[in-house]
Amino acid sequence: MAESTSKETHFRVFVTSEAFESKMQPARHRMVYALIKDEMARDGGIHALQLRTSTPSEEDNRRAREETKSQGVTEEDDR
Repeated sequence: MAESTSKETHFRVFVTSEAFESKMQPARHRMVYALIKDEMARDGGIHALQLRTSTPSEEDNRRAREETKSQGVTEEDDR
């Protein structure tokens, strides 16, 4: 965000990483916050951050569920 002219301070971020394997959500969030701590501390920087963290396999599963829902297929239809 250096040199940014945006006044936006609230963000929704989706992060998918193999580094999240075997980590619970709080640990994943701490990993992300550690990467952006300077921006969080900066005046006019990030004020609010909504995170969704997942591993690649979790993201694949989420997308497959969404695709199934968008096609109108339910778990009962698969039986």
